[in-house]
Amino acid sequence: MIFSTDNTCPRCGAVKIKKWADLTEEQQMLVRKLPLSAEYTHSARKKHRFCTRCWFELVEKESHEA
Repeated sequence: MIFSTDNTCPRCGAVKIKKWADLTEEQQMLVRKLPLSAEYTHSARKKHRFCTRCWFELVEKESHEA
């Protein structure tokens, strides 16, 4: 699993990273079929970002700092 904070896809280098809310209905349907759907709940995946070029799923590190 790769963690990233920039807007470039670590797999293909594209700058087509989108948040869940920015995906179209068709793109959301594709995302639901990605492999990480088995590891994360639907609500958790809404916090991830997705490359619309290669469909890589970026999982953000959660900050636990107070």
